[in-house]
Amino acid sequence: MLPLQGITVLDLTQVIAGPVAGQILGDMGADVIKVEPLVGDHFRPQMGGAWVPAMNRNKRGIAIDLKSEGGKQVMWRLVQKADVFMEAFVPGVMTKLGFGYEAVSAVNPGMVYLSISGYGQTGPYRNRAGYDPCIQAETGIMEATGDADGPPARVGAAPIDQGTGAYGALGVALALLARHRTGRGQHIDLALYDVGVQLMSHWITNYGRTGEDPQRMGMSHTLIVPLRTFATQTQPLYVACTNDAFWAKLVDVLGLRQLKTDERFRTVADRVANRAALEPMLEAAFAAETCEDLLARLIPAGVPCAPVKKVSDMLHDPHAIARHSFIEMDYPGLGKVMSANNPLRLSDAPVTVRRLGPQLGEHTRQVLREVGYRDADIDALAAANAVRLHEEEEVVPSARRA
Repeated sequence: MLPLQGITVLDLTQVIAGPVAGQILGDMGADVIKVEPLVGDHFRPQMGGAWVPAMNRNKRGIAIDLKSEGGKQVMWRLVQKADVFMEAFVPGVMTKLGFGYEAVSAVNPGMVYLSISGYGQTGPYRNRAGYDPCIQAETGIMEATGDADGPPARVGAAPIDQGTGAYGALGVALALLARHRTGRGQHIDLALYDVGVQLMSHWITNYGRTGEDPQRMGMSHTLIVPLRTFATQTQPLYVACTNDAFWAKLVDVLGLRQLKTDERFRTVADRVANRAALEPMLEAAFAAETCEDLLARLIPAGVPCAPVKKVSDMLHDPHAIARHSFIEMDYPGLGKVMSANNPLRLSDAPVTVRRLGPQLGEHTRQVLREVGYRDADIDALAAANAVRLHEEEEVVPSARRA
């Protein structure tokens, strides 16, 4: 039995953070119903249509017009039977639609209500729209990233979106645990901004002690040397000598044992202070060898290091394959869609793809039947554009139901 089996989630989110949270809950057994507007999640066209399938596995999908009277009635029926309500709009939007936390919890006091937004439900920036790169800029991540003599740079992945998705799923799970004890649901106010601040945690601590902002160091690090990428004869190699023991092992492997007794480089603080003298010597030693030969000696020695790979390299890496770190799904009309797998490895709840990401309106009829609508009522709602059925149903609904 999966840990969230029996839990129903209404997922009204789009883009990355909310869908990631819903996908995690779906992977763990929840019945996640992706609720889309009649035109669909506005990121559906991205990546040639592969976006929604990749971000929304293990969900069912319905399409509702929440501004129509019929659509509102459908949503209220869903609210009455659900355990979790997830939305990711600018604060106030759901209240205007009639489905804010106060209204929903009045109908279903046990509802766990997750609100994801750029800047949160409170504070002077609450009404701003916020995307991952905006938050990287706002929380110091962008200013701390990039070459020393270059402009601030965006992190190439979407760490804030992905982190917000993970925190969202965790918050829902904790609130469900609390509900098990108290019988009451609660409102979770989750902001990408707060996740961005959390990602800068060690720099916040450092500023509190020194009053210094992080400096852009390219592939180096302000507080630790060497903690950076080095060029080799084949491909770049990242080395993380976070303490003096790793330093001693590194110089042994590089044939630079004399540096262990050099007063300029004995401690982390010494190496940071004398970075300008040290790094050229290390760069020359790395440049004289191949990445493969260095890895063959550094890894057994216990020095933290890694080759710098492209996504295409990673997808063919034997470790990624052994860990099932990514999955491929055959999706109607698209063929194979690749997606990152859920990183959770629960011994009693292995992650499987029980459902492909839903096509627009794919499960509208099925879900509405479950909350008491007859087929004639559903057809009437579709005719009034209150809900949207799957394309195949719209063409030949009677044949599909036969």
